[in-house]
Amino acid sequence: MQALRYQYRQLLRTAGLAVALGAIALSVLTPTSAWALFEDDEARQAVLELRTESRENARKTDRVIEQLKANFDELAKRLERLEATARGQLELQGQLDALRQELATLRGRVEVQTNELTQTQRQLRETFAAIDERLQRFEPKQVTVDGQTFKVEQGERRSFEAALGMFRAGDFQAALRAFQQFQAAYPESPYGPSAAFWVGSSQFALKDYKAAIATHKALIALAPDGPRAPDATLNLGFAQLADGDAKGGRSTLEGLVARFPAAPAAQAAKQRLMALPPDKPSQVDRKKTGR
Repeated sequence: MQALRYQYRQLLRTAGLAVALGAIALSVLTPTSAWALFEDDEARQAVLELRTESRENARKTDRVIEQLKANFDELAKRLERLEATARGQLELQGQLDALRQELATLRGRVEVQTNELTQTQRQLRETFAAIDERLQRFEPKQVTVDGQTFKVEQGERRSFEAALGMFRAGDFQAALRAFQQFQAAYPESPYGPSAAFWVGSSQFALKDYKAAIATHKALIALAPDGPRAPDATLNLGFAQLADGDAKGGRSTLEGLVARFPAAPAAQAAKQRLMALPPDKPSQVDRKKTGR
């Protein structure tokens, strides 16, 4: 920009010089002055030559001035273009600064929205977890009952486990009521055979041997090969012995050993049989033997 201004000033000086030369040439070409100074032919010839030379110089001066004007116009155009470019660069710089500011603002908004989204996602996860936990309280659960796997309702499972907890705590009367209520509420429950066994066990613990005998006989008849059959048969034999039916009790225990020899209940039956007194023969047997 400074170089253009310097060239502009130089053009002005050159143009001034050209104008001055033109003024001198015009003064020389004035006819009145020439005839006053020179009256002979040589003088007239010299004046003519000087006029011709002055005209040529004037034409050269005009060409120089035209060239200078053209150069000046070109420089002026270049100056305008440079100034426009500079203004454009300033405007571009302003636009870039504005874009940077806008970008920073957008980045801040994105960070805020990202944090809000993260919090929302965490809240949704917690909400879904709470809903899932509530639903699981009502959804069927897979349980293992007497070695077999079943799906039972949550309330069903809780009722059975509560009754079993009462039995294990030694509250046999409460356990009996709870198991009987369970049987009434869930007659088709997979816990059914197990619940019947614990009903009989509660009755035996309460020394209601006749009721225990009936309960265990019904369970054995319902599932003679079920997983509870050996234990139910053992309890039946014990209940018969406790009720005074030694023969029936012995027969039940001997049948348990014969039918389920590998069951743990069979081992307990053997020990109980060994503790029993020898079976006395009946009158019919004595008559047969002649004794």
